[in-house]
Amino acid sequence: MEERHSNTQMELIAGRPPENLKNKEWKEIRRERLINSLNRINFQDGDIVVNFRDLKYKTLVSIPAKPQPCLDHYFECKWSESIDIDYKVNHYRFENFYFTDGFKQILVEAKLITINQNGISFALPENAVVINSRKVRRFKCNNVSLQLFQNGLTFEGEMVNFSPVSFSVNIPNKISLNVQQEIKRDEPVDIVLIKDNSILFSGRCDIYRITDTLEGKNLILNPLHSKIQRFKSKEFRSVRQELNPSPNIIFNHPFTGSRVNLKINNISGSGFSVEESFDNSLLLPGMIIPELNIELVTGLELKCKSQGIYRTSQDGETVKCGFAFIDMSLKDQIKLSSFLHQASNKNAHVCTKINTDELWNFFFETGFVYPKKYFYIHSNRNKFDEVYKKLYEHETDIAVNFIYQDKGIIYGHMSMFRFYDKTWIINHHAADSSKRTKAGLVVLEQIGRYINEFHRLPSTKMRYVSCYFRPENKFPNLVFGGAARNSSEGCTVDQFAYMHLNKKQFNYDLPESWTLFPTSNDDLAELKNLYETKYGGLTLKALDVEPSKINHDEKINDEFLFYGFKRERLLFTLKDKGNLVAVFMICVSELGLNMSDLTNCFHVFILDPDRLPSKILYSTLTRLSSHYEHDNLSVLIFPKRYAETHSVPIDKTYNFWVLDVDKSSDEYFTHVKAN
Repeated sequence: MEERHSNTQMELIAGRPPENLKNKEWKEIRRERLINSLNRINFQDGDIVVNFRDLKYKTLVSIPAKPQPCLDHYFECKWSESIDIDYKVNHYRFENFYFTDGFKQILVEAKLITINQNGISFALPENAVVINSRKVRRFKCNNVSLQLFQNGLTFEGEMVNFSPVSFSVNIPNKISLNVQQEIKRDEPVDIVLIKDNSILFSGRCDIYRITDTLEGKNLILNPLHSKIQRFKSKEFRSVRQELNPSPNIIFNHPFTGSRVNLKINNISGSGFSVEESFDNSLLLPGMIIPELNIELVTGLELKCKSQGIYRTSQDGETVKCGFAFIDMSLKDQIKLSSFLHQASNKNAHVCTKINTDELWNFFFETGFVYPKKYFYIHSNRNKFDEVYKKLYEHETDIAVNFIYQDKGIIYGHMSMFRFYDKTWIINHHAADSSKRTKAGLVVLEQIGRYINEFHRLPSTKMRYVSCYFRPENKFPNLVFGGAARNSSEGCTVDQFAYMHLNKKQFNYDLPESWTLFPTSNDDLAELKNLYETKYGGLTLKALDVEPSKINHDEKINDEFLFYGFKRERLLFTLKDKGNLVAVFMICVSELGLNMSDLTNCFHVFILDPDRLPSKILYSTLTRLSSHYEHDNLSVLIFPKRYAETHSVPIDKTYNFWVLDVDKSSDEYFTHVKAN
């Protein structure tokens, strides 16, 4: 039979309040409510803390214990960890126990009945007292590790419990070699909170209290900042909308593991705000939520990664918290954009599934497909139609389209697709000018809004936005060309000569002094140096014609292939007597991805125009034309001046516009708004 010790061996001392609390009026709770609280702790597998007083030194030692189900005044607990009970009996006496529900700390001056190696039992009093009450509830944490930095020293530990205004962390004792490491109470600390190898919070805190324990130190930390800045501030911010019905956010709290479900106040493509009760608040500025679901309506959810940006309270009862999206899949971006754009304008659609026959009718009726363009594409019209069915009847991660449609009739269209590593190409902007719908402006505003809201997210892979347009086309020249003319450096235009070439049109051999080989990093570095010195634009960066991007095509090719599209890119260098003369970029893609086939053509960058006779240019193009299945090839030549000085017959001029959205999006939107 196990040995038991009675209260005759361990003297019960009435609980003595700390000196600074003696004059306070404590609130009492009755035994019935106390029992319910203890049973709740048992249900949640929590602990109470049992206090013992050292008989010799009068110091207090606290030991955690797990309460067992309680029916009446008799109350049993099991030790949460193994202890030397004989030593405790001989050197300590039981004083009281306490527990917390996150808000209140409740002190119970119970009568000791028995104590042994397994646990302890009490007779509960008629009343217990609330000795401390917080304004904001603290919640128990699960497996959250901590790194703490102060004055060049690093400490590791774990977070014990959490609230947005203060949290408790434990720093275990560690032996250091000849170095006295002390945490200074009156100086701030920087902390990093980590769970599952992911950083969930980093920030600066004040130390409210330091308590020495047998295992180390317990710190109560107060976060210093109620607002952070995740992204660079912008003049043109996202439009926050209040939706009806309002969506919900649902997630598992990264620190406590508890399920959170809150109603959204307002939302945009860059973030949202919610409200929660002050005393039960859980949201902390700087805290990262790795996976958060936004329930737009029942059955329609999207996932995102988000971070708390601010926390504010006006009345002390409600807390308003703002969150920023820090990543979201392209498919979910489209869902959110569609929902928000429809809420703003019922005729504005994002990637809606449409009848492609109606789209082709729209292109012909608006003159977007004009006779000369149709003459060029008519022999491949079935392939064009097949590509458009893939783009407009199925979801992809490589293309987004914006359509203004009223009562089933299309009045405006604009699209963009990602063809290079972090470059999206805008194309197919068309509108029915005979109707007073301003549909062309609506879809332009839609695509601008999408770019402004989502370009920062890693999944969007958008550093540059570009488009090809003819300088005589007034609208794109006003919008895109005007933006470049008014830009400081983050928006540029380069002119290309455009020509058609038949595979069988020329068949010149290259002279012996000329060589044609795959492009090397050194070749691209030389091209980059010349281009930046002479032209200073963004074309090479947008088209990935740079040394750092020479091996970036395989992943993009695979993404296109996944959705049933062809994409291939090759680079060749033409040299004369070892001197770099031109770089040829061969882009092979589906016919119709761009109506003028500008993503299924040659781009020729000429470094030494005076050294390149037109016959050598034609011969090189003919030798490389085997990469294309069709006979009629499209060729873009830069600089355009080469074609003019060498009497190369060109069909038209194309401007290639590039916007660095990280650097100059505000400049672009200022220009668009003014015009």
